[in-house]
Amino acid sequence: MPRKLAVITGVLLLAVIIAATGCPPKDEPVTPADFYRGKTIDLSICAQPGTVEDLVGRVIASYLGRDTEANVVATSRTGAGGLDGMNYVYKSKPDGLTMGTVPTGKLVPNKIFDDPAAIYEIENFSYIMSVGHFRYYFIISPQGPCQTIADLQAAKDLKIGASSPSGALCLGGLMIIDLLDLDAKVVTGLAGDSNRALAVDRGELIGYSSNLLGAKGSIEAGLVKPMFMLATERDPLMPDVPAITELVNFSDEDLALVKLWETTLFHSNLLVAPPGMPQDRLAFLLDLANQWIQDEGFRAEINTVAGEEVQTYRTGEEVTKAMLELVATSDQFQAIFTDLIEKYRA
Repeated sequence: MPRKLAVITGVLLLAVIIAATGCPPKDEPVTPADFYRGKTIDLSICAQPGTVEDLVGRVIASYLGRDTEANVVATSRTGAGGLDGMNYVYKSKPDGLTMGTVPTGKLVPNKIFDDPAAIYEIENFSYIMSVGHFRYYFIISPQGPCQTIADLQAAKDLKIGASSPSGALCLGGLMIIDLLDLDAKVVTGLAGDSNRALAVDRGELIGYSSNLLGAKGSIEAGLVKPMFMLATERDPLMPDVPAITELVNFSDEDLALVKLWETTLFHSNLLVAPPGMPQDRLAFLLDLANQWIQDEGFRAEINTVAGEEVQTYRTGEEVTKAMLELVATSDQFQAIFTDLIEKYRA
């Protein structure tokens, strides 16, 4: 009797619910906006605290928190030049609650040169947006002995500075040596633009490759100046600085190398999530990022922390396409620079 009574009671309860709602009870679908509201987002910033990349990441964190109504915890994960943070994001649970802001200048070379510590695959990240597109310059002393290409080519035993042996600064230096046929080596281990700029000012280095974000402070202090761009055309941010192709008549092969460089290695800040996150949540984040790109307030905050007008923003869809194209050229890029490393890295 008790069991029969329980069944009858359950049926009566179900009947009451159906009568009240007009349909059997069912779970309401959870939208991405509902999912994020009140949750905690773990955002890894893969850049040293206080750098432009770090500050850009924190602007993104504030908008991410505002528009998802989630609590965004921004954590600096800078080990191995940010590689630890990239690995952390890549292997995290793909539920949309772990993201990272990542510099391309470290993300790309790590995988092109098969760094065994890099566990990620470039093409597999979930890309949400990109801020900036900064190309690389060759930076020298305003009072140094080499002020022209001819000066560089006539000099002997030159030293070009860089930080990581496989980073973009090192690769840029190697390319300059090869393109200009210099008697030079790239010296690595010089972390921080101020250290490289001071070494140039003291005459210990003839120069170094850098993007404008990195060298901005040293340029403004008068320690260094840009000599030319590693590109086929001038940068609107520094229209008075010539592209290297304006100064030298390159062979078709060398010109192709310059073009490969400028389309493959440039500096930008990416907002990424792990591979395989739910498509509805990724679409929600892509839509938010696309709104930020159009938001004058967001752009103004980015310009403030960057110290200049950031002209280039790309959607997650555009970044994904660019990364797939990059991967398609990676074997060619790796072959070229493996040879240059053997020849010109000290």
